[in-house]
Amino acid sequence: MLQHSMNILCVDQFSDLGGGQRSLLDLLPAFLARGWQPCLAVRSEGPLCDRVQRLGCSTNLLRCHQYRNGYKPASQILIYFTDFARLSQQVSELLRVHRIHLVYVNGARLLPPAAWAARRAGVPLVFHCHSRLLQRSALVAAGNALRLAHGEMIACCSYVAEPFKAYATSYRVIYNGVALGPYYRSKIASSPRQIGVIGRIEEEKGQLEFVRAAKIVLQHFPDSRFSIVGAPLFSAGDYYHRVVAASRGLTVAFEGWQDDIGRVLSHLELLVVPSTGCEATTRVIPEAYAAGVPVVAYPSGGIPEIVKDGETGFLVREITVAALAERIMDVMRLPLSEIRKVVQRAKRLWEQAFTLERYQQQVCRVLEEAAARGAVWRPALASGVQQRKQLPELQYEPINKAAADSD
Repeated sequence: MLQHSMNILCVDQFSDLGGGQRSLLDLLPAFLARGWQPCLAVRSEGPLCDRVQRLGCSTNLLRCHQYRNGYKPASQILIYFTDFARLSQQVSELLRVHRIHLVYVNGARLLPPAAWAARRAGVPLVFHCHSRLLQRSALVAAGNALRLAHGEMIACCSYVAEPFKAYATSYRVIYNGVALGPYYRSKIASSPRQIGVIGRIEEEKGQLEFVRAAKIVLQHFPDSRFSIVGAPLFSAGDYYHRVVAASRGLTVAFEGWQDDIGRVLSHLELLVVPSTGCEATTRVIPEAYAAGVPVVAYPSGGIPEIVKDGETGFLVREITVAALAERIMDVMRLPLSEIRKVVQRAKRLWEQAFTLERYQQQVCRVLEEAAARGAVWRPALASGVQQRKQLPELQYEPINKAAADSD
């Protein structure tokens, strides 16, 4: 393990505060506490830059085009390749100026140019993947870049990691960790009536399905109140306007983007996570666990890795609006004693697997090991020889089992 100071270049593709960017902000204090010197390279100024600078870290802007989120048409892929050389050169210059010991890439979009620059400079690279790559061309580009740089990979869940198994010889599954915060709901006093969804307003997050399910629930529980917390971040606002239109005439409040998720959760009695199949595990679920708020979620993407139906939360039986509404009403009809048991098990699961301290320690350990190995195998990069120790994959199944067994 490295005990001395380490200069880390953190490369991020977005400057708005999505889940991946919030996870990076969670890590920076742990980097600084270890005497490491992180600096940020990002495409544009924004809230992420502001937060990083408040921590006393430097920020650097990368000159490149803006790309649409999600599926990329051929025209955008062509533009990306025209940016590749320029981005790689900019990252190379940052490696030289800041005397970087390790590159930490917080997202797939900038991985190829960062990997090329790291390979040429002989600097170890760690790629942190927060979402599943569904477009084949994006996966091939990211996977080959990871292989080129002999990089380590951290995945936020097994679902996200699975497509990379053909490219990454070693990776770690490290689930997001969150702080407890001051708003923990120690008692559940009534059946859930304040119901909300939290996250950036995009199709993959399922706010439209939430509104349509709310319409069904209100027919049976007219005293229910629904809230949508979030804003469009990485895409145009077309989907947002569709959600607003669908909510007209319903008791649905749009609360906008909120930085203090703990405070938001303190006003909710039930969190709904209607995310589609491209979702990872979404950090709002462990945030709800820590806050003492029960969770209803679609069994999509990586969500079943951290939500066990009837034990730590409530999974919808199938991914349809009708099934979502029915599962919400199932929870509303449950005796309070049963809801309390689920919330208590979820809180214990957060304590075992999703604390901020655990998350920081696990990620920092990967970076330390990567930097230490880099000092050994860096001379072999020129010949393409790989001299790394295999990292074991961390499995999620014992986590859920431990929470259930401790009941």
